[in-house]
Amino acid sequence: MNAVSLNNLWSYLQGLSLTASNRKWLAEKLIAPVEEEAATPPVLQTWEEAMSDLDESEREFERGDVLTGEEFNVQCQALIDSFAK
Repeated sequence: MNAVSLNNLWSYLQGLSLTASNRKWLAEKLIAPVEEEAATPPVLQTWEEAMSDLDESEREFERGDVLTGEEFNVQCQALIDSFAK
């Protein structure tokens, strides 16, 4: 969501007649996904796994298994879109 949309959403929410319990419920709903993300530890690799991945990437490059800049952007956007769902 862009800043304008967020500001419009905020203005809309401020215009509602929310009780204290409604506001608390809404706040909890907004915070829950952030807390879930924070609770998920990052995936760590061992040094050997990282070096193996690097070696495989170099072999792919040597074979010509590479993406153009546009292909890379399309795949990145698809990944970003999948997180937005």
